[in-house]
Amino acid sequence: MSQLPLAQWLPYKEDRNALHGGRSFYFFDLDDNILFMDTKILLFHKDTDEEIEISSGELAQNLKDIGVRGRFADYYIHRNDAIGSYRNFQDRFFPPWLPSGKRRQSIELDLERAIEKPEWDWHGPSWNHFFYAVLNGRPVSIITARGHRPETIKRALNILYSRGHLQRKPNILTVYPVTNPAVRKKLGDSEQNKPIALLKKEALHRSVEAAFKKYGYNPHHRFGVSDDDPANIEEITATLVEIKQKYPENAFFVIDTSGGKVQKTEIFQDHLERSEQIELVDALNYRLFDF
Repeated sequence: MSQLPLAQWLPYKEDRNALHGGRSFYFFDLDDNILFMDTKILLFHKDTDEEIEISSGELAQNLKDIGVRGRFADYYIHRNDAIGSYRNFQDRFFPPWLPSGKRRQSIELDLERAIEKPEWDWHGPSWNHFFYAVLNGRPVSIITARGHRPETIKRALNILYSRGHLQRKPNILTVYPVTNPAVRKKLGDSEQNKPIALLKKEALHRSVEAAFKKYGYNPHHRFGVSDDDPANIEEITATLVEIKQKYPENAFFVIDTSGGKVQKTEIFQDHLERSEQIELVDALNYRLFDF
């Protein structure tokens, strides 16, 4: 479904608890969740250091076999952020004399190339949730494994607005590209060696706190985290269980869009309540996006 029909079909909705001053907050992973972008990961040959490019999807499918077996048995992941396998997921340094129009980061260029394709090629499984949140002015947080500066992520998202794919600019609450060196330090990783899962966990905690700091504490605030990766869903659920103990009056949800389906799970202090799984193609119902 294209964006304009979606915008026409989804009416503007006040926050569910607006009468009580409550806000609904939406937290998203970026790659392969909101958007599919063709940002390449580089593998290095063990003997020659020759580089080959693979997609994030290929990496996810073959991660355990890299350097061990199969077609990537002779390759390894170079962990240096600046020159290694994930350098396309980081900001490049540009000399100050370079014209501003040429200081384009990889995420901006990759996104511009992506949106030239048909929408079904670059819409991630959580696109409709993101679109709905932005359309209705919900505070949005982006928690991603990328290492760009937060300002770069915001510029990239604004491309979606300027090109007509969003009806308004996102109402950004926080942006945590957790492998960015400055963001790592902000999240308590001064040694720059914490696993991404722990960094994302800390970013989720801090984003909830940022919501209360900016919008005031209110037991009617509601929080939802959308992701498409089963491993991430498990970690997110565990983290929200922790946060629920601290804020028992607030509502917390996980929106799982893995496997071509969508399922909403509400977090309670002593149990979870899951909705039935619905095929994503059948899930164009704002009640699945709204919490």
